[in-house]
Amino acid sequence: MFGQNKEYKDFFKEVFEKYSQFIFSHVIRKVGKRNDALDITQNVFVHLWKYRKKLKSVNAEAIIFKACSQEIYQFYKDKPSKMEIPIENLNIEIEDHSEEELEEKIEKERLLESIYDTLELVPVRRKQIFLLSKIEGRTREEIAGEMNMSKSAIGNQIDKTMRFLIGKLRR
Repeated sequence: MFGQNKEYKDFFKEVFEKYSQFIFSHVIRKVGKRNDALDITQNVFVHLWKYRKKLKSVNAEAIIFKACSQEIYQFYKDKPSKMEIPIENLNIEIEDHSEEELEEKIEKERLLESIYDTLELVPVRRKQIFLLSKIEGRTREEIAGEMNMSKSAIGNQIDKTMRFLIGKLRR
């Protein structure tokens, strides 16, 4: 009997050395806090020690994973559902970026308006090709088929429009 007990101890030691880092990593991803993860990992090994005979006779990894899941579940089950902390004690400063975001949005709208105004200076067909490409997201091949032009001609028209817009809008 003593020889068998030593055999289980040796096997358990191997399991500990092989899986302790994996178990801790798995648990900390689920609970986030190191001390909680250490406690749960310890509970997992207590559980594994209780069932060490089964651990040796079946798929050890399946038992280990199930033990982890059970201990994590138990941790959250036992944890108080609401931790009441006065908001004043949290020392949280909430920054208001709404004015900056509004200014950015207005600037983008102005730029878009300038682009559309400048597009009015572009020949109609070239403007149509540009809008199909950039606004509707159509491919050069689709536009070429629709306009009865080559893909390279469509690309040239789009490039000319882009250069024109950049030149006008940089001024």
